[in-house]
Amino acid sequence: MPTAKRPPPLQLLPAFEAAARLLSFSKAAQELHLTTSAISQQIKQLETLLGQPLFRRFTRRVELTEAGQQFATVASRTLAAYRQGHAEFIHLFGKPQFRLGMTPLIAHEFVMPRVEGFQARHPGVVISIESRMEVVDFEAVPIDAAIRVGDGQWAGLTAWPLCECEAVLLAAPSLIEHHPVRSLKDLGNHTLIRRRREQFGWEELAALMAEPEPCGKAELLVDSDLAALHAAERGLGVALSFFPANTSLSQLWPDSRFVSVLPPVKTPLKAYFVFRSNNGKSELLRDAFAWIQALLN
Repeated sequence: MPTAKRPPPLQLLPAFEAAARLLSFSKAAQELHLTTSAISQQIKQLETLLGQPLFRRFTRRVELTEAGQQFATVASRTLAAYRQGHAEFIHLFGKPQFRLGMTPLIAHEFVMPRVEGFQARHPGVVISIESRMEVVDFEAVPIDAAIRVGDGQWAGLTAWPLCECEAVLLAAPSLIEHHPVRSLKDLGNHTLIRRRREQFGWEELAALMAEPEPCGKAELLVDSDLAALHAAERGLGVALSFFPANTSLSQLWPDSRFVSVLPPVKTPLKAYFVFRSNNGKSELLRDAFAWIQALLN
């Protein structure tokens, strides 16, 4: 039973919400820029105040208890309401802000190097580029627009097509010099770099190319598309990435840090500029769409 009728302090919720969402104290610590010990201590304090264990702790993982699942909903809704309320407050009383969500790869390699052009057209607006692999929940996160890859059908959202997507296999030039790749079966000499959240991975690529799924000599699992790119750059393996159709690698990386292992493969996926129709920032949305479309084409 809870030890008190008063709710626990709000400052304990972010640590618990992040750990419950990620099912990891260490990942929650990374996200909140805290130590794993600090996350653990805050969750223990919360459990003491609630009088219930919120997690089952194992050697290498944690699971939510039934009480933890229930309180995770409370924490998520509370923080979402706070963030939304804060965003609305800033919209009314602060400098206008325009928040764009996208994957780390699109953010770091395409958008941020050219963000000054958009800033110059909107000097009075704070441009916030928010990169994450998770699909942005427009109901939970105060975000104005996002770049999503898929079929363009998302309930309650307007989706403007940006470009078609190609699958590209990238590796450091030195890696391919030692073990050339002429087909997917040649990847048996290489480590395959995988992303934890993949809607299109090696299996789907093989099916699209009508070849057996490649079996590398090893696998390397990373958190994001950008991390996969960095691993490939360091010669750790071959990465499967997605780029706007007809992307020139030599223009994107004039220093030739990557080579395309095989010719790019067209995929059924497309990139879309997604937003809620009742956003209230129609002019910014149109300008941002045109700007990003020009970047990706």
